[in-house]
Amino acid sequence: MSFRPWIAAGALACATAQAQTRLEERYGGDVTVPPPPPENPFALPKPGARQHLTYQYAYGVEAEYTYRRDSDLNRAVRDNEALLKPQLNGIIVWRPVAWLETTLELALEREYALQEEASVRLPNGTIQTPPTRHTTLPVVQAFVNVRRAGDPFGFFGGRRNYEDERHWLYDTSMDTFGANYRNGPWRAEFSFGREVWKDMDLAPNSRQVKDSIDTYMLYGDYRGFEAVRLAAYSIMRDDRSHQEGRAVNTGIRVLGLPVGPLTYWLEASGMSGADERGQKLRGYGMDAGATYRFVGSPLRPNITIAYAMGSGDSDDTDHTNREFRQTGLQSNETRFGGVAMFNVYGEVMAPELSNLKIFTAALGVRPQPSMSVEVIYHKYRLHRIADENRNWQLTALMNQVSARESKEVGDALDIVVGMRSLFGVRRLGLDLRMGWFQPGAAFLRNDGSRRAPIFKDAETGVAVVAKLFW
Repeated sequence: MSFRPWIAAGALACATAQAQTRLEERYGGDVTVPPPPPENPFALPKPGARQHLTYQYAYGVEAEYTYRRDSDLNRAVRDNEALLKPQLNGIIVWRPVAWLETTLELALEREYALQEEASVRLPNGTIQTPPTRHTTLPVVQAFVNVRRAGDPFGFFGGRRNYEDERHWLYDTSMDTFGANYRNGPWRAEFSFGREVWKDMDLAPNSRQVKDSIDTYMLYGDYRGFEAVRLAAYSIMRDDRSHQEGRAVNTGIRVLGLPVGPLTYWLEASGMSGADERGQKLRGYGMDAGATYRFVGSPLRPNITIAYAMGSGDSDDTDHTNREFRQTGLQSNETRFGGVAMFNVYGEVMAPELSNLKIFTAALGVRPQPSMSVEVIYHKYRLHRIADENRNWQLTALMNQVSARESKEVGDALDIVVGMRSLFGVRRLGLDLRMGWFQPGAAFLRNDGSRRAPIFKDAETGVAVVAKLFW
């Protein structure tokens, strides 16, 4: 999902001028409440009175550049690509009465191929061709929230952004309706929907492909502790086209909020339901880690240690699939100690946490409050021997040499630079993410024949992502 520095659902619900200022400072966008004359019905209440912010709007421009080299880890095959995706976006939130909030968000964008091949034969034998590209104007959000003052229950419906704190569960927009509950430190929400139930692309030559997966989500958390949030959830994704089966992710999470120098997290999830072949799903996954910030030191360094694991399946004959799968709604993009978001499982592989063990260590510095530099190391191992994994950016196959199978997937090094208030322009920012992946023994290949083998190590993969936004 594209980065929008000026928008967060919680911040847009703010109801005071001070919250308005915090929204601008945090996200760097032009979030404006025009000063109306006193007789204007949109005028803000006088200081000291209970304030009701009738409407807000925001707009922004961003451009994302993505470059990937050797996704098949073989330089003899040309498969490099470079894509540029500029976007103009805008949002308006209108509250005609205190109990009703309406939101509309649009994004005008187009993807341009600066470098790509007319066709590429992937290692699995399939032929990959470039997609047809059009200018798009999708409705990113169009929903209403209904909640009376003092009522613990609220209701919503329409196309809405869904983002959890770490983007480990979901980071997408969805056509949905549901209800939520707030009472003191307790929060709960239930929703039902699809990512694209209705084609809402307003561009004349473009359309959104309708989704066939029914999504049911139940999420609740407890916020009674100053710096800790506890949550539990159950998310079912039922694919009516029978391509992904009916998977249920049920889990708990513990999030240490960045109140002091230490931030930590724990994700634990189990799988149930059935896969696309009708086999039982019984996988499990976890992600745990901590970031410590040396706030009183020069450059304000921070260190992060993390470990993530998603189970794999080694037996196709027992009618049980023990492969862990994330929800399919996640992006796995979050922050450690810097200002920029990045893929916490690696920029080159950008994997779904499935049949993998990932050890991560990171070191970051903050030369200025508006700038951060982070160096992240990843070590990858398979949980079970396999030739390929679900939903990662690599197209190379593993374990293609008999009697030389290995679980050693490889090592990765990422460098992430984030800058805000670039060149003194408060709303101008840049995120630069560079990744290198060094394949392990699992990617050993035979460039000769069975009788005259020529064993070769796979080549390094590279990924660069740059986002400039205003």
